[in-house]
Amino acid sequence: MSDVILVVLTRPETAPALLDAAACLAARIGEARIDVLAPRGSVHVNALAAEVLMDEADTVVAGRGQEQARVAALRATFDQWRAGADENASACWTEAEGNVQAIVGKRGSRADIVVATRPGNGDRLMRQAFHAALFGTGRPVLMMPPIWPNATMGRRVAVAWRDEKRAASALLPALRYFGELRQIDLLIGVRAGADSPKVPRVLLEHGIRADLHVLPIELKPFGQTLLDEAHRLSADLLVMGAYAHSPLRELILGGVTRTMLTHADLPVLMRH
Repeated sequence: MSDVILVVLTRPETAPALLDAAACLAARIGEARIDVLAPRGSVHVNALAAEVLMDEADTVVAGRGQEQARVAALRATFDQWRAGADENASACWTEAEGNVQAIVGKRGSRADIVVATRPGNGDRLMRQAFHAALFGTGRPVLMMPPIWPNATMGRRVAVAWRDEKRAASALLPALRYFGELRQIDLLIGVRAGADSPKVPRVLLEHGIRADLHVLPIELKPFGQTLLDEAHRLSADLLVMGAYAHSPLRELILGGVTRTMLTHADLPVLMRH
């Protein structure tokens, strides 16, 4: 039985980092299929009065042309990557038109892990695709920065730990995909006066040695504190849960999650 890695492509300039990350994961898993998905949003004609309908139709035609050109550029990038990829790597291409969130949610829920670009301050399509992957699939999501020059990752893993379900649900896939690790860096935020943290049982039960790094929770955004510490440790992968303060999760995210989605400059394995 092969694992399925779903790669969601939205922009040609970010595609190489995603494809290389998927290939790295596939090599670690040993037997995996890479499914590459290029979602294409539908362009609709609104119900308008006759005098403005032609202008609206011209806008729709132009929008469809732009979408076709974008997907064609993605396909060319995929083909170029595929030509230079390991011949043992199994990768297939799929295009789908319609509601982007529904497409990514449906396809992602059938995969084992989803690889997508950090949305940052990117365009609407990129944000829709990523939020659907993170909140609509129930799967771990490997969030890649727009450009990641290293073809490998996971040689040194940092885990942003909170003693609750989401952190454990993000950590377990990391232990699976990066199972050769026998040591990780555990980053734990502590408020003034709180008890000293301990290594979580999930690590002890999996025989993983962890170095604890206690980080003060202060006025500075804690997400940035985590990123700074990960870089200080030369980590090439950060693992964390994703948190939302509201059912309107596309709008009201937890502070650390929001920082990662806008500023993370290293791969982040997340799970909601």
